[in-house]
Formats: sequence, C-alpha cells, structure tokens
Amino acid sequence: MDGIGVNDENDRKFYLVFEGGSPEGVILSDSKGTLFGDKAAILLTGGESFELFTVSQPIVNALASRCRIFDRSHVNKKLDDDLPSFGGIHRSPGILCLTLAKEGVPQSGIRVSIKKGRQIIASDITTMDGRVCFKLLNGTYDCTAVDRAQGMYTFMVDFNDRYIESVIEIGG
Repeated sequence: MDGIGVNDENDRKFYLVFEGGSPEGVILSDSKGTLFGDKAAILLTGGESFELFTVSQPIVNALASRCRIFDRSHVNKKLDDDLPSFGGIHRSPGILCLTLAKEGVPQSGIRVSIKKGRQIIASDITTMDGRVCFKLLNGTYDCTAVDRAQGMYTFMVDFNDRYIESVIEIGG
C-alpha cells in the first residue's frame, strides 16, 4: 500500500512518503523553508507521531521521486517501531536452522545459500550433523544447496517465527 505519514508539531511539518510499504521520501517544512530527502531525514528525532493517509500510487511515485531518501540509515534508525507498515506484517528477526538429509542421513559439507529475489542474503556450509543456521528477518526465502558432487537442490522456506528448525530431504 502507498501513502503519506504526516507529523505536524509546533512550526514543523514532516511528510514521510511510503511507496510499496517502505519509506521512500521525506519532506520537512517549517518557517525557514523546505528540505527534501536525506537533508530532511537527518532532522527526524524518532519521537515524532505520524498520522497516515492512503494515497494513490502514481501520486506517491511522483512525490517520492522529488524527495527520495538515498541514505536509509537516517530513516531506519529514527522511525519508531510502533509506526505501522503498509503492505504486510512487521518483520522481526529470528533464527532459521535447517538440517539437510539424503534418504534420512544428515549430509555434511553442503553449501546452503539463502536468497531474497536475486540477492544472496546469507550462505554457510552444513556441519557434521548436516545442520546450518541463519539469522534472518521473517519472510519467504529461496534456498539453494550445492553438494560436493556439484548437485544443486533448490527449495523455498517460509520463515515466520523467532526460531524454526526443519529437516530438508534432498536428492530423493
């Protein structure tokens, strides 16, 4: 969902532009003038309360292109966790542990890569007991496992808890 969060306190107005559920732009307007993008985001204190309004995607896209945030650390550090996010549930970190087995026997030395879209988020090699663990945000991930014989296995994991252990049967 797309929208705009508005904070109007004293003489300052902050506008947070959400595109596809994530903050894409910031505007600050006060008696001295208007700042856009990263220059406005730096001045967020983290204590602001925002009123959220749903806005059509073409308008949000046009507005975000004029006040884009390039250094996301300004907003991510300062946004309050209580600020609701559009388009999904709050993503929280957790531990995903997988045991890779072939015909019920745990497999060691298998490289497991976790991907979100085209980006590799994490990669590790299974231990002697066939186990590998990752610290991830909740969500759906594509996993690729490559064994010593260069056999490739792909599977999808829907990770939605603080700690999940699962056995994945490969090559069967």
